[in-house]
Amino acid sequence: MAILTDAAKARLIADLPSFKDTSEKFFNKEISVNDYKGISGTFGSYAERGAKSAMFRLRLPGGRITADQLTFLAAAIEQHDLKAPHFTTGQSIQFHGLDGETVVKLFEECHSHGIYSRGGGGDYPSNIAASPLRGVTPGEPFDITPYVQAANEYILTLIPDFKLPRKFKMAFSNGLESDSHVDFKDFGFLAKADGTFTVFVGGGLGVKAFKGHVLAEGVDPADLLYYIKAMFRTYIENGDFQHRNANRTRFLVESMGIDKFRDAFNKSLTYAKRTENLHFDLPDTKITKTGEMTLTAAGLEGNPRVSPQSQTGLYAVAYHPLGGQVKSEIMTQVFRYVGSLEAGEARLTGTEGAYFINLTADEAAKVIALTPDHQDSVFGQSVSCIGSARCQVGFQNSMGLLETIVAYLAEQGIDDKFLPRIHISGCPSSCGTHQIGSLGFHGGVKLVEKKPQPAFTLFRGGTDELGHVAFGEQVGNLTIVDIPKFVADLAMALNDAGQPFDTWIVDHVADFNSIVAKYL
Repeated sequence: MAILTDAAKARLIADLPSFKDTSEKFFNKEISVNDYKGISGTFGSYAERGAKSAMFRLRLPGGRITADQLTFLAAAIEQHDLKAPHFTTGQSIQFHGLDGETVVKLFEECHSHGIYSRGGGGDYPSNIAASPLRGVTPGEPFDITPYVQAANEYILTLIPDFKLPRKFKMAFSNGLESDSHVDFKDFGFLAKADGTFTVFVGGGLGVKAFKGHVLAEGVDPADLLYYIKAMFRTYIENGDFQHRNANRTRFLVESMGIDKFRDAFNKSLTYAKRTENLHFDLPDTKITKTGEMTLTAAGLEGNPRVSPQSQTGLYAVAYHPLGGQVKSEIMTQVFRYVGSLEAGEARLTGTEGAYFINLTADEAAKVIALTPDHQDSVFGQSVSCIGSARCQVGFQNSMGLLETIVAYLAEQGIDDKFLPRIHISGCPSSCGTHQIGSLGFHGGVKLVEKKPQPAFTLFRGGTDELGHVAFGEQVGNLTIVDIPKFVADLAMALNDAGQPFDTWIVDHVADFNSIVAKYL
């Protein structure tokens, strides 16, 4: 069956006039931030700190941006003078510093190009996460791309009719990559070698982080939509609509217990299979393009940014601007170029980067030339949420901290080659995924001589390795002033040892603690 019909698409935009009216009232100071949020979140938009501007979040399932969408976004950036794009940890793009009129126009224009941002915020399913290199990675069990698309389309048909107890994060993994965090999302589908999915439930970061529980194994991909419908039904029927701090799926599974939750879910699943027809035709996402020129001939042999695809003669190129803060002019140029290519696509990552895929060797060389701000080092690819400079709920300026650390290391002439990727969140909500970083920070305050000072709490030992998830342990609070010094001291210790952090820390926990202790 067709999933996202023309009628379903029309429903997603039918009440745009009411959003326009609400937006005008907010920017005219006629309604409050909370009143605006109640409507704007449904359309993927929120007011920014200071209530003088707004952000707009694109819904890009699995971070996929097709050639047509790349071309459209390049033109939209220029037409609307979008100066502050941000690659997010949710494999999406946020545009910041917008007026209300621009948000409404962007929503409508995106809709006409297959970017349906309805439910991009609020108590709805968020953008679906997925392995960014699905469908092009050699050795993966099967291509999950069409299932990601089908799941997204089905969810969009449901959004106009319901609200969940709270937001809901869903993910797919190709069985080889951990980027999507499939085993600690609200709902996750892990591809297995036998062509089935293992399904996880009740995971999540933020306050009281939980690993996901195995809900089911050996799930036929053809049953995907039944599982989604059953999950939403179970969440709605058993979730807590009254207490926002206790109504994510991880709290529901914790309170019910996984066995009781599984029983409730299976009842919903049986009901869905008995009463609905949710069989679907797989969308055609097959890549037929091939290439002939080798990386050697293109001068790219050994370039760490380039990886061969499973398709003959095609390559993926990695791109990671600092903290996901991509310059508008670079984004415009590379999007327009890749959008002009046969089968050109972008795949956003969960670490605020992107891959440009289905490139011949010559095309890969061009993409590299168009993205000179790519960060080569592991540390340079550190992660930061947008932070308090923009976010209404952020405690501290996480993006500013990352930029300050980078600048301080450069000023001191300290090589960052052995530092790990650092994850920074402006608050405990973990939008910067600080809990799964080798080193992570979340914003807060620290009393210094009985006076509160801007600070971040340091975490150590997190990992998102597939099947081996571990959340970092809290080390202590460091002031914003001291954090660059701490990172510099750590970098020098690693340089002296000639070891990357994740190797060094195994035998040097005491040395690490001594470095941190100077700043606690």
